[in-house]
Amino acid sequence: MKITKRLFFILLLIFVVSLVFNLIFLLKQYRFISLKKNNRIEATVIRVIDGDTVDVSNGERLRFYEIDAPEYPKGCLGVDAKTRMENLVLNKKVQYEKIGKDNFGRILAYVFDSRLLVNEVMVEEGLAYFIKGKVQTQNSLLIEQSQDKAKLSERGVWSSFCQTKKEGCDIKGNYRSADNTRIYHTPNCYNYDRITIKLGTSDRWFCNEEEAKKAGFRKSNDCPK
Repeated sequence: MKITKRLFFILLLIFVVSLVFNLIFLLKQYRFISLKKNNRIEATVIRVIDGDTVDVSNGERLRFYEIDAPEYPKGCLGVDAKTRMENLVLNKKVQYEKIGKDNFGRILAYVFDSRLLVNEVMVEEGLAYFIKGKVQTQNSLLIEQSQDKAKLSERGVWSSFCQTKKEGCDIKGNYRSADNTRIYHTPNCYNYDRITIKLGTSDRWFCNEEEAKKAGFRKSNDCPK
């Protein structure tokens, strides 16, 4: 009987301790979310540059963090991406969270319209690509999952309308406008299947590595040495 009571109190103690830790965790999460919302800046979008860049009423230019829309106006669906962005935010009040700045001095940000994360909307509709940022956040996974949905449904830039391949040439040359770099991937590179060649941009197919290097591209660090 004594053993049973002792076991009961031990289990009760474990339950109470577990409950306390869970409450502390939830409070921390709530505090984090509240803090992020309190750190948001509110402004009106006065101009849409393209599908991932806007100007706001406080004088700042925002580059939507972790997304890359087709080049405007030549990129495949570049005009559509800009038009959709205008429908979402132009002349509307938005809130944004600053992540940092890019090489061109633009504010990298998550942008919210009401309850919508606009970065995620553009990617899920196939009007922008997910580009993993240097700083990973809770929103990073949401945007990446949105891209998976768009690819599975073959929406927008993932449709046959935008996906092409140069016959006999398997090396992918990818231009990253966010940091102004040119990277190429050979078929044995780790992220090869995730790289897409976007029509009307500086992206290119190459038939050999020498050709890619002459064009100013360097081999991805994800490739075998």
